[in-house]
Amino acid sequence: MIVGFASNLYKKYEGSAFEILADTLFSALDVAGLNKDEIDGLFLTVLPGTFDGYATLHFPTAQIAQYLGIKPKFTKVFDYGGASALSMIYHAYKAIKAGEGDTIACIVGGKASDLRGKGVTVDSVDKAYADVSITPFDRLFRGLNDLNPVSDYALVANRHKYLFGSTDEQRALIAVRQRFNAQNNDKAMFRDPLTVEQVLKSSIVAEPLRLLEIVYPIDGFHVFIVSKRSSKSNLRPIDVLAYGEAHWTVMPTELDDIIYTPAVQSAKDIFNLNKVDAFELYDSFTITVMLQVEDIGLAEKGKGGEFFEKHDTTYLGDIPINTGGGSLNTGQPAYMSGGVILEEALLQLNDMAKGHQVKDADTVFLNGIGGWNRAHSVSLVLGEEK
Repeated sequence: MIVGFASNLYKKYEGSAFEILADTLFSALDVAGLNKDEIDGLFLTVLPGTFDGYATLHFPTAQIAQYLGIKPKFTKVFDYGGASALSMIYHAYKAIKAGEGDTIACIVGGKASDLRGKGVTVDSVDKAYADVSITPFDRLFRGLNDLNPVSDYALVANRHKYLFGSTDEQRALIAVRQRFNAQNNDKAMFRDPLTVEQVLKSSIVAEPLRLLEIVYPIDGFHVFIVSKRSSKSNLRPIDVLAYGEAHWTVMPTELDDIIYTPAVQSAKDIFNLNKVDAFELYDSFTITVMLQVEDIGLAEKGKGGEFFEKHDTTYLGDIPINTGGGSLNTGQPAYMSGGVILEEALLQLNDMAKGHQVKDADTVFLNGIGGWNRAHSVSLVLGEEK
């Protein structure tokens, strides 16, 4: 069971990533009613440049355990970017059920402001650190002035418009709905009401994607405690009801078509979507959400734009999506949103989403996407075993 969770998010944190992480871990342990000496397993993800520069690139599990003062029996790094948090939870459940340990701490986040200050993203980190390679074909990309993944997803949005006639207004509607959900979420950085017109008037970053369609990288961590020791936790006994993952690690030019994500495979037939009360989908861009709506099966391929016109996706609506406003409004810790959607799912399932609670939320479907050019997808369904 997930017996504790916590987050600390900052637009720019002046201290070290280690300090934010320690505060977050001990807050999560307080919720769980456990102490650090009871942690058997340490699962984490680290992206180059997002943990006080180069810190933790060398034996990150040892460095983090050393700072936190814990001696886990086992450690593991999950390298799926925004999909890592969801995969950690599943594998923590498996490890505990297999008797490998009683309590596992799952850690996601870092400091993104250092990279943000250099004007690069983690998918273009080679522009900031010359000795970091983003692909075996890195040398072929040197000299190109792209800003991946913004430029990559702009190509995807244009391709989607060309093939299916989706519109800028339909994508803007996604941002508007998520902002509505964020208005009463005290974890959200952006809460002012938003209109389609405002989204369309915001600056073009990479045609056709506009500023208000793109996530903002921030500093912070999410920590989730998975344990079979639940006597001191007041959280609901939530289980993993379904799980799937898929990895398409080829270059985008090798894909059959760039408007598909690995969610087509990770979400295929893993759960009856009619039994889901809310969806938490990776939202690095508005087009990312539209693709997942299609690829997990909520809409036919190419009908994602029409889906948002026909359905109310606010937390009060018929198909609630990204009920806390998503990363588009909370920001994206260390360029990874998996922790954001996982925390929101747990808030919903524990009736703790004040001001944006979905009524009687018992089952939540999550999909995370990550890795360079959306290489990884993890689909997860959380709820109580009946």
